Amino acid sequence: MEIGAHSVSHPILAKLSRADAEREIVESGRHLAEILREPTRLFAYPNGKPGLDYAPEHVEMVRKAGYRSAFATIPGMASVRSDRYQVPRIAPWGRSPTGFSLRLARTFMQAGHPQR
Repeated sequence: MEIGAHSVSHPILAKLSRADAEREIVESGRHLAEILREPTRLFAYPNGKPGLDYAPEHVEMVRKAGYRSAFATIPGMASVRSDRYQVPRIAPWGRSPTGFSLRLARTFMQAGHPQR
C-alpha cells in the first residue's frame, strides 16, 4: 500500500487560481513527504472529474510537481494504455455493498474481461 497526496484542503482545482491550485498540489506532497520521510509519488485529484474538477493545466502541474502518477474518478479499470496522470478507477464509495459489487462487476465486464 502507498500513501498519496490529495491536496491540502480538498478544493475543486478548476475553481482556483493557477497559483492556488499549484500550491495545493505541491504542498500536499511536501507535507506528506515530511511526515513519511520519503517522497510522495502519487496524487488523486479532489473529486476527480476531468473537465469539471480539474483541467489539463492541473495534470501538467501534477507532472511538474514530480508525482509519478495521478488518479481521477474516470469510471473504468486502468490498463497499460491509461494516461498515468489520469488513471481511471472504480469509486470506492457507495450506498451498499451490493451496489458496489455490481459496479465492480459492470466495470470488469466493460473492460472486456469475462467473469469467471
